[in-house]
Amino acid sequence: MFRFETIVPKDVDDALEILDKDVEVVPIAGGTNLLVWVRDGKIRFKKVLDLWNLRKQLSYVVIEDGVIRVGSMTTVDELCGVSELKKPPLLGLTDVCATFASPYIRSVATVGGNIESANPLSDIAIFFLTLDAKVRLVSLNGSREVPLTNYYKGMRSTIRERNELIKEVVINNPPPNSSTAFIKIDKRRGHIMGLAIGAVYAEYDGDIIKDVRIAFDSVSKPFPERAFLTESFLRGKKFSEELLREASDTVLPKEMVRYTGRRASAEYRLHLSKVILRRTLTKTYKRLKLSSG
Repeated sequence: MFRFETIVPKDVDDALEILDKDVEVVPIAGGTNLLVWVRDGKIRFKKVLDLWNLRKQLSYVVIEDGVIRVGSMTTVDELCGVSELKKPPLLGLTDVCATFASPYIRSVATVGGNIESANPLSDIAIFFLTLDAKVRLVSLNGSREVPLTNYYKGMRSTIRERNELIKEVVINNPPPNSSTAFIKIDKRRGHIMGLAIGAVYAEYDGDIIKDVRIAFDSVSKPFPERAFLTESFLRGKKFSEELLREASDTVLPKEMVRYTGRRASAEYRLHLSKVILRRTLTKTYKRLKLSSG
C-alpha cells in the first residue's frame, strides 16, 4: 500500500519555510488531480504539504483598479459564484462553470491546482489563457509574476520552482467592447473530460475584430496553449462567416497538431477544434451585440 506523511502548515509563511527546507515534500490543494495520478501510478512521493488550511489567506476574488486577482486556493465553485464576474466580457466563465466536472469536484478543485496540474483538460487554465492571465509565485526569496502563456514546460510540468507556491492569478479587467466564450465537446454531459476544449476572448470595434486571443486544450504540445497564428490572421478583420471558415479550415490546421488517443482520433479532434473555433467566436460576437442592444 502506498503511504505518505501529511504536513499541515499554520500559514503561508510556514508553508514556504517547509518547502524551502524539505526537498521531499509535495504541495497538494484539493487533490482532484494529484490523487488521481497517485491512483494511476503516475506519481509517488513521501510527504505532502496540505495547503487546504491556507484557504483563510489564499481564497479570494478581488476586483480593483482595473485588475482581477484570484487567490490560488479559491475553489472553482467559489469562482463561479462571484456575481461581479458574470458580466458580458466574462461570460466565458459561465460556460466553464456549466461543464466543469461534478458539484463535489467543483467544491474542492482550486484555481491554483487547476493551473499547476499542467493538464490539457485544465478548463480554468484554458479560459484564463484568453484573458492574458499572469501567475504570481511566492517563495522565501520574494515573488514574481509569470505570464500563463509561458508557464508550462510539458505534461504535468511547469516553471514553478520546488520552493514556490502559486499565490494568485492576476487578470486585467476586460473592456466593455469585449466578450468571451468557452466550449467543451465530449460524447456525454455531466462529468465530462472533453475530447476538445477551446476558449476565445474577442474585442470588437463595430464589426472589426480589434483583438482576439484563442486557447485550446492543446495546439501542438500536451498542455493548454494559445493559437497565435490563428489570432494574427483574425486580428483587424471584419467578422463574417467566410472569415471564420477560412480561419478554422485553413489557418488553424497550420499550427495545430492533434494526436490519436483511446477516446478519439487526431482527425476527429482537429475537426472538433475547427467547430469550437467558429462557435466560440460567433458566441462572443452575438453576446456583445446583445449586450449593446
